[in-house]
Amino acid sequence: MRTSTVIPAAPARREAARRDSGLRNPARLDPDRLDIGRFDTGRLDTGRLEALAGFYAANLTLRPRFTKGSRWARLVLAGPDHEAWLLAWLPGQGTELHDHGGVARPAAAAVAVVSGSLTEFTVTPGDFPGLHRKALGAGDVSAVDDRTVHGMRNDSGAPAVSLHVYSPGLQAMRTYLLDETGLAPSKIKRAGEDW
Repeated sequence: MRTSTVIPAAPARREAARRDSGLRNPARLDPDRLDIGRFDTGRLDTGRLEALAGFYAANLTLRPRFTKGSRWARLVLAGPDHEAWLLAWLPGQGTELHDHGGVARPAAAAVAVVSGSLTEFTVTPGDFPGLHRKALGAGDVSAVDDRTVHGMRNDSGAPAVSLHVYSPGLQAMRTYLLDETGLAPSKIKRAGEDW
């Protein structure tokens, strides 16, 4: 019998993340007090996400944990139009190809590499979809829109840490398989339950 994790309601989850954010002076980082260019849709554009990811990564005080079974992930900040997750990757750990929520509530994202290096794989659409490979080192920031299918992996021989910002907050990821016939949906992973 599988047990499920109870996720607090959004306001309670946001408040808990603000209290235990792992960021220097979290009150100063309160999204309600930052001029982050909100849109009527409650979504931030990828330029703002890149800026926030870089800013949060530069002000991070929380120490990540490394686990052999899979990469470690922790929600560190949640606001009305975005949230930030800290991830720790041992060599060889990575994600499946995925999007950020699919049709119902997709999220754009930006990732800042805090330490180490990661490789990002982005699906290039077309009659014969392929993968574009991009190396990211400490200090690099990369963004994807709310329809991009991508994956990340630590291909190096050293641990890596990254800070991910999603707008709106991430509720689910759809994973995919890619082969010579194209891209095929695989499964849905729910935030807080499946990672």
